[in-house]
Amino acid sequence: MSRTLPAGLLLLCGSVSALAGPAEDRLLQAVRAGDLVGVRAALASKADVNAQLPDKSTVLSWAVDRQNEDAVRLLLAAGARPRALAPDAIEPLSLACELGDAAIVTALLKAGADAREVRHNGTTAFALCAGTTTPDVLTAMLSKGAAIDAANVENQTPLMWAATAGNTANVKWLLAHGAKVNALDRTGFTPVFFALRSKTPTTAVALLDAGADINARSADGTSVAEAAIITKNIPFAIQVVSNGADVHWVNKQGRQLIHLAAGSGSAELVKTVLQRGGDPNAMTETAAMPVQVAAATPATQASAGGDNATNAGIPIRRVVTPLPLPVPATPLQFAARAGAVETMQILVAAGARPDIKGPDGMTVAMAAAGSGSAAAMAYAYQLDPHLDAIALGGRSIMHIAVAARGTPDPIGVIQFLVDNGAPLAALDYRNETPGDTVNRGGDPVMREFYIKLLRDHGIVSTNH
Repeated sequence: MSRTLPAGLLLLCGSVSALAGPAEDRLLQAVRAGDLVGVRAALASKADVNAQLPDKSTVLSWAVDRQNEDAVRLLLAAGARPRALAPDAIEPLSLACELGDAAIVTALLKAGADAREVRHNGTTAFALCAGTTTPDVLTAMLSKGAAIDAANVENQTPLMWAATAGNTANVKWLLAHGAKVNALDRTGFTPVFFALRSKTPTTAVALLDAGADINARSADGTSVAEAAIITKNIPFAIQVVSNGADVHWVNKQGRQLIHLAAGSGSAELVKTVLQRGGDPNAMTETAAMPVQVAAATPATQASAGGDNATNAGIPIRRVVTPLPLPVPATPLQFAARAGAVETMQILVAAGARPDIKGPDGMTVAMAAAGSGSAAAMAYAYQLDPHLDAIALGGRSIMHIAVAARGTPDPIGVIQFLVDNGAPLAALDYRNETPGDTVNRGGDPVMREFYIKLLRDHGIVSTNH
């Protein structure tokens, strides 16, 4: 629903084709330049305000595009027609509604513009104005025949346009005049989803107060609460859950609301979901998507023997049982990965078990290692002090920590792990150490830090 310059005006942006005569040419140039003195002079010289431009529009459309209210009034007073001259030409009113100057829209309506205008894709001028103007403009358009729920080819209604723009005043006006609060567009989104996309909190609340379905689902299974979390409107997510949203609904990634809440890091949202029956130990669900994964073993030549023998200390490559993707995890692991200590504490107080591992061997401590939060790592260590655990693919906790690029404090996490005995040079199934991951990351600060750790601990590695 983003605004783009109409095709006809795009054709004229670079140069102006010849009009009916010099006076008309001067008029267009003055309008484009915002030169009101020039506009008056051209009009005084009897320039034809309705001369058709090469794109079949008139100079009035340029005045609207420039959002020059004074130029629009001068042209209308001089007899400019508020309607397009050709069926496929730019309509000044639709353009005015798209750009949103309420005074210009009102002036065009008073001059006789058709409030029922519809673009080729079915989008009405009224819908465009619903997103950009004011209730007074909508009232004027309604009185001139505009339809409250007229939808375009995507089945998007004026209420959806107002919600997308976060235009709370127009949303309330439309609802008060009978707009359908739970209308569906072609993808299954209701107006409240559009409101959440706008990130204007009051807009979503207005729809909720008017009866928006809190358990609505889009075509891809996204719930209202999930959409609120995705758009970081946590207060609205809390309100929706408090009002009775289904906390056990499983999204397309196999996550219940408790997982989404924990991953958001919001302690208050997690509390609310738990109060509504969320399970602190729920494991995410997912349809099986088998993948071949090679896992490492600590076996050596002496202990392995036979055809499985390797050089001493180098992990044996083997194929493990395929696991589903994404790999199931607990709410506590989601909170740990988010680096949300208070959220982790709330889950533990509600009965979350720190000893539950994912099918891939992922522990709470490993999840915290990927958060880049030293505080979360420290708390996870209290819950799960086993820093020598190995996840699928032979990944150690240090492999996970060094891969946490873009997180707040990965170096702080790594230092904590080293101080508490985590191995620095464990090998995964590819015979790679965490240092190899650091080298590939391209972060010189992290690389120097890790090399220093290796030196300080007397570790010699041919990989560095």
